[in-house]
Amino acid sequence: MKLYKFEDFVRLANLFYTSLGIEPYALGQSTKWQIFCRYLIFSFQIINLSSMVVCEVTYVFLAFRNDNNFLEATMIMSYIGFVLVGIFKMLSIWRQRSLLTTFVQELLRIFPQTPEQQRLYNLDIYVRQSTRVTVCFSLLYMLLIWTYNLFAILQYVIYERWLMWRVVGKQLPYTMYILWDWHDHWSYYPLYALECIAGFTSAAGQISCDLLLCAFATQLIMHYDYVSRSLAMYEVKMRQKFREPRKAMAEDMKFLTNIIAYHANVLSLSELMNEVFGVALFFNFMASSFVICFVGFQMTMGADPDTLFKLFLFLFTSASQVYLISHYGQQLIDAQWYNADIGYKKMLVLIAARAQKPVELQATKFVLISRGTMTDVSVIKKYQKYFD
Repeated sequence: MKLYKFEDFVRLANLFYTSLGIEPYALGQSTKWQIFCRYLIFSFQIINLSSMVVCEVTYVFLAFRNDNNFLEATMIMSYIGFVLVGIFKMLSIWRQRSLLTTFVQELLRIFPQTPEQQRLYNLDIYVRQSTRVTVCFSLLYMLLIWTYNLFAILQYVIYERWLMWRVVGKQLPYTMYILWDWHDHWSYYPLYALECIAGFTSAAGQISCDLLLCAFATQLIMHYDYVSRSLAMYEVKMRQKFREPRKAMAEDMKFLTNIIAYHANVLSLSELMNEVFGVALFFNFMASSFVICFVGFQMTMGADPDTLFKLFLFLFTSASQVYLISHYGQQLIDAQWYNADIGYKKMLVLIAARAQKPVELQATKFVLISRGTMTDVSVIKKYQKYFD
């Protein structure tokens, strides 16, 4: 049997965070050179991305002030929302680094290490599930961002240089206000590269946080399922014949004491996870509702097939992101307890009483994350208004 490691859950998330120059949690000592490199990469990414946002906001402001390019301005507003979510998620994890480190250390402490423990936890099932979700979601996000990044240059190469159907001209991936005329200037190429980097940064800032959340939520679900199976499979010693009552009761009480302590620890980790990710999730859901509305509006206004494909991909990815987080929130809520035999008596009441309140993934205290959040937060309702 393959021996899995904690890193198998978070490998992709950490890869994206490394590309952003962020170490989300500290499990070892970093050299001064590593710290300097991360700081340099992170500073460049944030400054570059923030500069692009300022240029886009300026373009939108001028478009509305001069009453022109309304449709293009609404499209840029969806880009701005996407970028702001990425920046906020990056800064949120960076700010919560010490708390996240404590959370990860506790998860590592209860992580099954031996082959026998991993078999009891069915760890291979959870690793495969987590890997499938994270890989597919990562591919979808990378397809989205690189479609947008390379769309302008591909149009130029295919339609103008190769097929010679029409004159496309030099375009940038994202429309924004630039102080100078870059069309026939050498600055076009560094501008294109910087916009591509900014697009990747915003996407990586979002996806890394989502992948980390899904990995941690999967592990918590694994621990809750383990407690449930342990209660279901445990044979009450007091009901066994030919057992000394005092010793049998002592074994039962020891089992319950351990399982209650284990359960309480997992519950505290769930609350800690909400504390780490809650604000970022709240902002994510609020911003995603506006992004989906703007994209849906643009699709109804008519567009050429190429642009329509981009918009559909943007809409599908945004909706998938909301559903992914909602799905894991629902799984935490659905983590059920086994109604153990009455032979557990008084100590089992502690578990039964706490089991009345489901574990929840919260975007702060205001929003409960579940599949119902897809409509409760008006992410879909607002979007549907444009099609009524």
